[in-house]
Amino acid sequence: MNETATLEQAEQELLLTEKRKSWKNNITDAIDLLDEQERLVMALHYHEELTLLEISQVLDIPLSKVKIIRDKTLKVFLQCQVLNVDRRSSD
Repeated sequence: MNETATLEQAEQELLLTEKRKSWKNNITDAIDLLDEQERLVMALHYHEELTLLEISQVLDIPLSKVKIIRDKTLKVFLQCQVLNVDRRSSD
């Protein structure tokens, strides 16, 4: 790998890190607008980085319900553009 390729890779990794930080900050701000159970699921998953199974165990609710809450909330976030997702990059 040449020096230019290594620099480009480092820049890409930095950009991804910055996007992830921004995304996590947006999630944190949006979590404050949720009801208690939604807030707990999203905070535990994205802030504390627990798995959905761990969240299910901590909150003593079925895993399927945790998944529904997470998916429904992400869908609302996306519809409200809370996540500022660049849809072109996923094509």
